[in-house]
Amino acid sequence: MENRTIFLVYLTTWCGYLIAVHGLAYRRRLGLGVVSASHFAPTTVALAMGYIFLIRRGVTVAQFAAGSEPGMDLWSLWVHLWPLLLLLTAASALAQLIWTIAACFQKAQRKWIPLAIAGFLMSVFAFLTVGANFPDA
Repeated sequence: MENRTIFLVYLTTWCGYLIAVHGLAYRRRLGLGVVSASHFAPTTVALAMGYIFLIRRGVTVAQFAAGSEPGMDLWSLWVHLWPLLLLLTAASALAQLIWTIAACFQKAQRKWIPLAIAGFLMSVFAFLTVGANFPDA
């Protein structure tokens, strides 16, 4: 079974993060494209895991899906998505960290610091959430 607790906490945090980031972008008149790019990886994780584990009731352990062809299809989908999501979130966290550091040293970019820090923290949380839901045979 997937680590449901960390996943549900992640989904709850992600919803608040999305609202806060777009609210901040609206108040500070920040570019919507950059804001959307900053939460691409956390949103991808939330949507993929939400579909597999909440909507379709998938599992991370193959034995729990044995005897069910749709269950095994979902497990197989998770096996293939898991390393891609790990790489995506790790790359996103690294990019957000570099963006945060660069914004600290460039005066014109300082308005992006809260967004970059929030994106970094959410990417790390997404990485931990995906990592905690390792597909097991």
